[in-house]
Amino acid sequence: MRLRMRTLRAMMMAVLLSSQSANAQTRIAVISDTHVMDISNTALVTPGSESWDKAVAADRKLLDYSKAIFDKLVEKYKAEQPDLLLVTGDLTKDGEGDNLRYVFDRLRELTALGVKVYVIPGNHDIGGNSNTLVFNGANTSPASTWDVEKFKNNYYEQLCGGTLAYASESSLTYAVEPVDGLLLIGIDSHSGTVSEADLNWVCEQAEQAAREGKQVLAMMHHPLFPHINGADIYVNTATVNDYTTVRNRLADAGVRVVLSGHFHTSDIAKDWNADKSKEIYDINTGSTVSYPCDYRMLELNEDMTQLTVSTESVTELDGVENFRSVAKARLAASMKKIAEDKIKGKLGAMAAYAKDQVEELSTLAANAFTTHAEGDENESTEAQALLNELKNNGLVAVAIALYPDLGNSMESVLTDTSNYGDDEREDQTPDRQLTIDMPVLTENITLDGDGWATYCTDRRLDLGKTAGLTGYMVTGIGTTAVTISEVNVVAEKAGILLSGDGGSAYALHATGAAADDMSGNLLLGTLAETEAPEDAYVLARKDGLTAFYPAAPKLKIPAHKAYLKIGGGAAARFIGQEPTGISTILPADSQRSGFYTLQGVRRAKPGKGVYVKDGRLVIVK
Repeated sequence: MRLRMRTLRAMMMAVLLSSQSANAQTRIAVISDTHVMDISNTALVTPGSESWDKAVAADRKLLDYSKAIFDKLVEKYKAEQPDLLLVTGDLTKDGEGDNLRYVFDRLRELTALGVKVYVIPGNHDIGGNSNTLVFNGANTSPASTWDVEKFKNNYYEQLCGGTLAYASESSLTYAVEPVDGLLLIGIDSHSGTVSEADLNWVCEQAEQAAREGKQVLAMMHHPLFPHINGADIYVNTATVNDYTTVRNRLADAGVRVVLSGHFHTSDIAKDWNADKSKEIYDINTGSTVSYPCDYRMLELNEDMTQLTVSTESVTELDGVENFRSVAKARLAASMKKIAEDKIKGKLGAMAAYAKDQVEELSTLAANAFTTHAEGDENESTEAQALLNELKNNGLVAVAIALYPDLGNSMESVLTDTSNYGDDEREDQTPDRQLTIDMPVLTENITLDGDGWATYCTDRRLDLGKTAGLTGYMVTGIGTTAVTISEVNVVAEKAGILLSGDGGSAYALHATGAAADDMSGNLLLGTLAETEAPEDAYVLARKDGLTAFYPAAPKLKIPAHKAYLKIGGGAAARFIGQEPTGISTILPADSQRSGFYTLQGVRRAKPGKGVYVKDGRLVIVK
C-alpha cells in the first residue's frame, strides 16, 4: 500500500511540475533616487524662474530632466509589465507634496495593469529639508510636504493595496509576500538609521521565512556598507548608521541580498557577517537623474535558487541632444567642485600655494568617480589610465602625500575594491551583470541501506513535496515494537521517522503551511549534538534488523536526529506492528545469527522457542 501511495505521489508531482511554465521566473524592476521635480506644475516652478535655474546649476542631479526620465521609465514598465517594481527611496526632489502626489499617480497606472509596486522612503521624501522650495522668479518659498502618516496612507496603504505587515503601528518598515515563496522586507532608513526595534522585527521575519522555505529580498534607501574605501569623502551619510551591526544582524538572520540606493552609483558589493560564515550582497542601484542614469532588472528563477542582476541606462531623452554626454559632463563638473572643496578644506592655508596640485587632484578625483559611476572599473581601460596617473603624476603625488585618505579612496574606486577597513574582507564584485546563488531552501538527507532514518530540523517540512519519501511519528511504545503514524507536514523541531529507498538522497522542502497535529509524537529531536540521556533509544541496524536500541552510555546523538526515551528494560523496539507470521522453522542446533527474543535480547545460539529475525517471527524447534 505504501508503495502505491509513493507512486501516486510521484505522479502527482510530475503533473504539477509539467503544468508550470518553463519561464516562471519572477521579473523585478528596480529604480532608485528618481528625485522627481514636476517642472510643468506652475505651483512649484513659475516659468522662467531665475531661482530654479540657479538651483539646477548648483546640483549634480539632472533635476530639470527628472520628470521626463521618470515618465520614460513608467511608460517602459507599462509596456513590459514586470512582476514587481521596487523603488528604493528618494522619489522626489526634496519631499514636495505635489511631487509625491505626481509620482504616486503615475505609479498607480502600473498597479492598474497588475504590476505590483513597492516603495520605501529616502531622506528626500518625508518632512522635506531646506531645499524643499517653490521657485517663483528670483524668489523661493517653502513647499508643502508630507509627514510619515501621510506617506504611509498614500504609498503604503493605497499603492500597495493594504497588504503590508508593519514592524509597529508607527513604523514604515514592513514585510509582504508579493509572490508565493518570496518575502519582501522594506526597511525604513530615511532618517539614516534603522531603529533597534525595527531591526529586531526584520530579523525575526527573515528567520521565520527561512523556516517556512521562503526566499527573502530586503530593500532600504541607505547602502548597507561602504562600497569604496573612505566613501564618506563624497557623501557624509554614505551608509546606514552603525552599518556593521545592521550587516551582521541581517546576514545572521539569513538575508542574502539587500537592495539600496542613495549613493547614486550602480555598484554591487559583497561582505560577510562578523565571523565571515554568511555572505551578504548590497545591490546599490544608481540614480535615474545622475550619470549614467541607471536602473536594474532582477530575475529570480523558478525555484528561487538564483537571482540574476542586469543593468540598463537611460541614454536618450526626447528633445535633448546627446543626452548621455550632457549627463556625464554635469556629473564630472559637480564632482570636481566637491573634490576641490574637500581638498582645500583638508589642506587649509597650504591650498593657496598648491593651486596646480589641487587642480590636478580634483580633476582626477572627479574623473575617477565618474568612472566608478559607470561600474566594473577593474575592466575599464579609462580607469586603468587614471590609476596610472594617480601613481605617476608628480603634482598629484604631492597632493596625495598631504591628503592620503583621498588617494586610498581613489585607488579603491579605480580598482572596484573595498576592504571595509579590514584587508581580510576585501571584495571585488561585478557591478552591472551578476548571478547570485540564493540561500538553499531545501535540506537533503540520504537514507541508510535499510531505507529508514530519524530527522529533526527547525524548519517546518512538507513531505508531500518529496516523491518517494514517507514520514512518521511514533505514537506508542509496546513491549517489542513502536506504533507509528504517517505525517505529511512536519512541525518545526519535531522528531520524525523517515522511510524511503535505501541509499537514496531526498530533498526536504520547508513550508509555511499548517503542520499536522503531532501532539502525540514520542520522538525527541536534536537540533545540536546531544549526549544521550538515561533510557534513550536510538535507531540502528544490527544483524540485519532495524529497530530502536538502547543508547550506549554517554553516546553522542548527532544534530538533526531523533530518539525515544523508554523506561523499564533493555528490549529493542521494532518499527511498526509487532512481528507476525511464521517465516520458517529451524532446527534447535541452528548456528545462524541475528535472533532476538520477544523482549529484544539478542541470542547468538537460540534454543527452542519463538524469536524475531529480519522483522518476522521464527520458531526454533
